[in-house]
Amino acid sequence: MAPKPIPFPGFTPITDRVYLRNGHEKAKPAPANEPTTIIIYGWGDGMPKNVSKYTDGFHELYPSARILVVLSKTFHASSQPLDDRIEAMKPLVDTIFPTPSGSSPEEPERVLIHAMSNTGGIFLAATFVAYQQRHGTDKKFPHQLLVCDSTPGGLHFPSQVARWSRAMAVGTAKFFPWPFIITQALWYVYLWANWALEQLKGTEPSGNWAVRTCLDHSICPSDVTRLYLYSKEDEIIWWEDLEENVANVKVQGFPAELEMFDGSPHVGHMRLHPEQYWNRITNCWKETLKTLN
Repeated sequence: MAPKPIPFPGFTPITDRVYLRNGHEKAKPAPANEPTTIIIYGWGDGMPKNVSKYTDGFHELYPSARILVVLSKTFHASSQPLDDRIEAMKPLVDTIFPTPSGSSPEEPERVLIHAMSNTGGIFLAATFVAYQQRHGTDKKFPHQLLVCDSTPGGLHFPSQVARWSRAMAVGTAKFFPWPFIITQALWYVYLWANWALEQLKGTEPSGNWAVRTCLDHSICPSDVTRLYLYSKEDEIIWWEDLEENVANVKVQGFPAELEMFDGSPHVGHMRLHPEQYWNRITNCWKETLKTLN
């Protein structure tokens, strides 16, 4: 039996992980310079009450756009088999692009994607592959802007496992009666065990797979700008690792921009710097449309 969806006020569950909020009907149709669909991939173990701060922000900026949210557990990102991750994203693909051609019968979709933390990035990559499985390997998921908030980080497991175990503990500590450090220690052991099992089985770690997939020109559109939001104070994603990843993105021929925030924690840039955060996204969207047009 599939898990029950998490209660998410204002959103209709499509699955236990994918949620839909339609745009304001009085604002339809969407102006030609605004997105028709916004997809938000929440961070690992992100709850509706926290992710809704971002959905509300986007709704205020683009009231006519429908918003889809993907909520995933860090456990799903680290341990769920690849085929299952891809399958879990097909209802999202089918909601946006239900026709065989992969486009809306009324008007072409203008899609803004917002991926948060490595969990968001992993399911973003799964969506790109799910789209090709639905519409053909010669097709690429149509979108106009990709915003990467606090992702991706380093991929060298031994140097990152302490940070990843902390991220998992932050999302799950409330479920356990013991001190935080014990929860983190348990996740630390679990991650090492899972990594060792992957090595024995020859399975590619999900984070490595996601980064590789998002650099594959046969899967991802090469003309879509990627905007990376980060800070030097992020306790989960080292800023040096993120900048190294972005440099590689540019080398591979994908347009990319960086926006650094002062003093904000992991996926906390909007909370500390809302004006800078939303202005950077809206300005990048405008510039992207000018380039594509």
